[in-house]
Parts: sequence; structure tokens; C-alpha cells
Amino acid sequence: MTIRLRDHVSLTDAEDGSGVLLDERSGQYWHLNESGLRTLRMSLDGATEPAIARALLPEADGDQEQAVSDVRAVIEELLRAGLVVRR
Repeated sequence: MTIRLRDHVSLTDAEDGSGVLLDERSGQYWHLNESGLRTLRMSLDGATEPAIARALLPEADGDQEQAVSDVRAVIEELLRAGLVVRR
């Protein structure tokens, strides 16, 4: 699934490898841990959920099915929060 950030959302990387999304309309912030940020960045670049899961597999203890589920959950949460939209 290809996504993009909403026009009113900005993304900033933190020094520790995590990231922060700011909804400039509401003033709300969302913190993404390192794997969440990698998931978002790869998805913004057009990577598929299985490809993202493969890249994150070492962090998911080698469980491909769980990794795909985790990637899907991150993307769905960002969609529900109105931070990203499907392209």
C-alpha cells in the first residue's frame, strides 16, 4: 500500500533513531520508535508491507508473519489517526 503524509503533518527524526509526527492543525504529536519510523519511511517510499517486514525481520525475532502483522498495524494506526492517506 502506498501512502503519503497529509499536507498538515510534518515528520522529524530524533537523534535516537525514533521520529515525531506533528499534526499542525491540532497541535498533537505522535512518537514513533525506530521500527515504526522505518516502517513509515519505507511505506512513504512505496515499499510493500511484506518488503518492510523482511527489512524489520531481525527486530521481529525472525517471525515473518508477526512482522507483516506489526507493519500493517503501524500503517493502519497512522491512517486512523489521519496522519497519512493512501495514494
